Amino acid sequence: MEQIIGYLFATITSLFFSMYVIPKKVIKEKTLYYTAFLTLGFLLTASTFCLFFTTQDFHNEPLSILLISLLLLRGFLWFLSVSIYAIAIEKIGISRATQYQNLKSPFGILLNLLFLQEFLITNLSTLLFSTILTFISALLLTIPNTSTKKIDKLGIFYAIFSALLLATTNFLQKFITNQGIVYFQPILTAISSFLFACLAILLKDKNFKSAISIPKKHKLLALFGGTIFYFATFFQTLAYQKLPASIVTIIVQLSAIWSILIGIIIFKEIQWKQHWKRICLGIIMTILAILILL
Repeated sequence: MEQIIGYLFATITSLFFSMYVIPKKVIKEKTLYYTAFLTLGFLLTASTFCLFFTTQDFHNEPLSILLISLLLLRGFLWFLSVSIYAIAIEKIGISRATQYQNLKSPFGILLNLLFLQEFLITNLSTLLFSTILTFISALLLTIPNTSTKKIDKLGIFYAIFSALLLATTNFLQKFITNQGIVYFQPILTAISSFLFACLAILLKDKNFKSAISIPKKHKLLALFGGTIFYFATFFQTLAYQKLPASIVTIIVQLSAIWSILIGIIIFKEIQWKQHWKRICLGIIMTILAILILL
């Protein structure tokens, strides 16, 4: 039963991870300003639910200086990964950048197997096969750009570095969850990511005038994106309570399927007739990667 609940939480996580980027697709705003309001939305939502959980007597978690420091580090690494990924998109385009950033799955699984010793509690051969299927499906579900523009190798480096940072943030999340910290994870991560976003704006602009002056619609959508991200990271923490992080990572890859469907149905940015074979094969491989874990 615990495993079934874990699979459910991981699937819900994948839905939220595919949805929190929708506001960024709707508006065209400078990434740094958007990220600042995204992290603010994350912080406001995390603060609200932290107060709720405290009143529900969920606050007896063994926080320590070390764990608090790791959560603050996680917030910084997450903000950094988002910023670096934006640079990669500018240099090589979103399709190519996404393709290389999908390395976060094998990177994350490797970290969990090595440092959390999950190879002791999982079927290693099955997990590795599932990982290979997950990565291949990620490549298939990254619809290629038809542009003939020369690939910027520095952009590839940024995308891979972003993937490594994301894998590290997920590893830290699982490690901290194993220490019994669940409900205070989002608030501390959100505080850190928001403060570093503000610091980045100060270093760039010397003040917050430009960031504050962006259109109200852009602010609200970014805040909403932060709210969605809160639920993504919260449900991922709940999934980590029930399942090894390596398995959660593979299930969360379902977000690639939801993103493709969003691109086809809502934004009409993917030509179904042109890419249907590739999309169907990618979806099948993603589902197979999860089924063999059951």
